Amino acid sequence: MKTKTLERASWPTVLSFLLPGFTGFLLFVFIPMISTIGVAFTNYSGGPRWKFIGFRNFQLLLESSQFHQSLLVTLQFVFFTVLLQMVLGLLFAMLLNQGFRGTTFFRSLFFMPNVLSAVGVSLAFSLLFHPSQGFANQLLGILGLPPNTWLTSSDTALMSIIIVTLWMSFGYYMIIFLGGLQSINPALYEAASIDGANGFHTFFKITLPMLSPTMFFAMTMSIINSFKVFDQVFMMTGGQDGGGPAGSTNVVVFDVYQNSFKNYKFGYASAESLLLLLIILTITLIQFRNQKKWVTYDL
Repeated sequence: MKTKTLERASWPTVLSFLLPGFTGFLLFVFIPMISTIGVAFTNYSGGPRWKFIGFRNFQLLLESSQFHQSLLVTLQFVFFTVLLQMVLGLLFAMLLNQGFRGTTFFRSLFFMPNVLSAVGVSLAFSLLFHPSQGFANQLLGILGLPPNTWLTSSDTALMSIIIVTLWMSFGYYMIIFLGGLQSINPALYEAASIDGANGFHTFFKITLPMLSPTMFFAMTMSIINSFKVFDQVFMMTGGQDGGGPAGSTNVVVFDVYQNSFKNYKFGYASAESLLLLLIILTITLIQFRNQKKWVTYDL
């Protein structure tokens, strides 16, 4: 009886701690999300008058060449960013897993960009990538290489944003991979060494299979985060209409921003956001359904 009384008395305390977080989630996540879904089926443009138009916004999206281009740019960004994040994250994690002196310092050094403001980092790299006064082209000149166009050309603008994104984020995935590597049972490597396995066979037969659950998580998070890229694009292209040179950096989230806050087509932009959500959800579900084909939880 006394235990039940204490449990009842603790509920107000528990609720008082949960209430601020739940209130924030309700006001800034749940209600806006539900509102976006509702607005996507209207022609709302910011004024007092609007009407329900059904799936008209989605039809216009599927017929829009600009949306097709922004989706293509987004897929290009996601593909190269995710691929390089996985490769660099795993590579540096394996290097730091060797246990040499200064590992803690380098681990902190590589992870530090992940906690920096994306706006500040984008501004800094915009100065570094300046075509005439930027340090990047000055360094290329010192090395005897021709200057790069970086953010001023449609051929290199998206690549420049990918470089900045990688510099900011690969340390996060490096830490995840490092944790996965350190959780692998050393006895597996000892047994492989006794059997005469070399480094190549050990990596593909032990390290990668045992690291596959970690890689699955890292890849899922990387894909979701890459689809949501906005800050780097906005800051490094100056918020240009169409997303930088000739629309080469016009990712879907940036296109949503332009349609809503520049063109005031809130219904259309909401439909675009909802369609992006469905794309991310579909890719994530496909990953979860196919994980049994390559994710190994035990050898």
